[in-house]
Amino acid sequence: MNNKKKIDILIPVFNENENIVKTLKNIFSVVKCNYKILICYDYDEDPTLKELKENFPNNEKIEYIKNFSRGFNNALITGFQKSEAECVLFYMADDHINHEMIDACYEKFKQENQLVCPSRFVKGGKMIGNPFLKGVLTRLTSFFLFYFTSFPIKDSTNSFRLFPKELINRVTIESKKGFTLSLELTAKAHRLGYKIIEIPTIWMERNKGQSRFKLISFIVPYMKWLFYIINTSIFYRNAK
Repeated sequence: MNNKKKIDILIPVFNENENIVKTLKNIFSVVKCNYKILICYDYDEDPTLKELKENFPNNEKIEYIKNFSRGFNNALITGFQKSEAECVLFYMADDHINHEMIDACYEKFKQENQLVCPSRFVKGGKMIGNPFLKGVLTRLTSFFLFYFTSFPIKDSTNSFRLFPKELINRVTIESKKGFTLSLELTAKAHRLGYKIIEIPTIWMERNKGQSRFKLISFIVPYMKWLFYIINTSIFYRNAK
């Protein structure tokens, strides 16, 4: 049997002590593929770490990685760069409902899909409990990119996504703030011609802990990648 680790489940944490134990228990209870969980944290005193080490002492499935800086975006970059698996799944610390999708995402990857994008806006997908303005902007952005550009997915802003590790060696990461890394990597993979697939997912607004998503401050970073995708579409159209 090949014991090589196949997938890293990357979970950025920041004071997620109220959420993290349930999240990991769910993953441990259902995920069958060969995986490791990368917990990427900002500071050593984060109560999330204490909660994890008390509930899962010496668990070989868990690896702790300290963020090279601070913030959600940098935590994802740090974990992605440190991963030694063939693919990396970005997973949220408060996600208590999508653990059963992890094996499904990896199966799609093994079927020669290079990026796997769980989507709230395909048949079977849902977005539940979101703030009104955030929900409207998310839907409008995704609608525009799918129907008016060459971007091949209906849910452009979801961070829950599986990427091939080799992508990190092909692109220069530019995102420095917010939640834009997943969109940047998907946009660049699209420009490089990667095979991308969507599968339905359910997203539910957190009910414990504080979200780090600040809508107004993240609009400008998102706009950069919106224009990048538009430029990619113009390139493809002119190349025909």
